[in-house]
Amino acid sequence: MILVIDCGNTNTVFALYSYKKSIKQEGCWRISNSPKRTDDSYYSWLFQMLSLSHFKMDDISGVSIASVVPETLFNIKSFVKKYINSKPLIVGEKDVTLEIEVNIDNPIEAGADRLVNSYAIKCLNIAPAIVIDFGTATTFDVVGENGSYNGGIIAPGINLSLEALYLATARLPRISIKTLYGNSSLIGKNTINAMESGIFWGYVSMIEGLVNKIKLIDEYCNFKVVATGGLSFLFKESLQCIDIIENNLTLIGLVNIFLNNKKIL
Repeated sequence: MILVIDCGNTNTVFALYSYKKSIKQEGCWRISNSPKRTDDSYYSWLFQMLSLSHFKMDDISGVSIASVVPETLFNIKSFVKKYINSKPLIVGEKDVTLEIEVNIDNPIEAGADRLVNSYAIKCLNIAPAIVIDFGTATTFDVVGENGSYNGGIIAPGINLSLEALYLATARLPRISIKTLYGNSSLIGKNTINAMESGIFWGYVSMIEGLVNKIKLIDEYCNFKVVATGGLSFLFKESLQCIDIIENNLTLIGLVNIFLNNKKIL
């Protein structure tokens, strides 16, 4: 089985995939990101997670990694080298082939997760597409018909905005994002309701507005809109512009990149 690891700014996701005629996710576990987490602590945590799902470290035959946090990547690589008998495949390194074009000014600037998402869109046969990733940042990426990464938009993530409201104002409390329904939730009758409305409906308006502006460009007008990321489910009832929600998009990309590079399927 293949262990895929998606190291984001807030969390690192580990997922185990089997592969025969097709790929199948066997387990998925999330841990908060910390540069202080050592290779030994990753091992003890993952060992426990695997055991609870009736798997062992010995079941892992390969590792595929995407990371946007160099400090976390260093410790993850150390963990793999020490505890898993496999050389990890790391997106962005010279020996890893993606077989997609990167059509931006400086291709080296493209985040590993955004390239992996583009590759996943190609593998799932849903290109061309606009990918909205609800992560630490909210990103919009334009993926061409052949899976090419054609650039995108980066906006503050929802939780970043919530934290900024709390830290930068003297009297506003810390709140959590939640799904709101209907016009009755738009005008808050107290501070918390007003903040909840501003964040939720503000992001709905931003997402709809940016997707509409992208689609005003003739070459993108018929692109599907694919949502991914941990918070995408919050908006599925309120965003008519979203065609597909695939929360495992990055993980699907990582396992397919591994299989393609190793010429397994």
